[in-house]
Amino acid sequence: MPKVHAQHALAGNYHLETRYAAPKWEWFVLDATRPSKTVFSGESATLRAAMKDAATRAGLYPEIVKWMPIGPEIEVPD
Repeated sequence: MPKVHAQHALAGNYHLETRYAAPKWEWFVLDATRPSKTVFSGESATLRAAMKDAATRAGLYPEIVKWMPIGPEIEVPD
């Protein structure tokens, strides 16, 4: 099984996060000025898809968002 970290990113007025919720990845777009305020959320099949979906939903170009590991490394099925 591959080992990965969940990811998070700060992008303008948004805080983007991903987390693994077997067998899918959940993603969240939070209001950076009020971190407990979820603006958008959804589910994706892979970590890469979750990162892309969160950025796109926030109106950002996915390739310019700087994602960083968050939390402990986890193992996910292939």
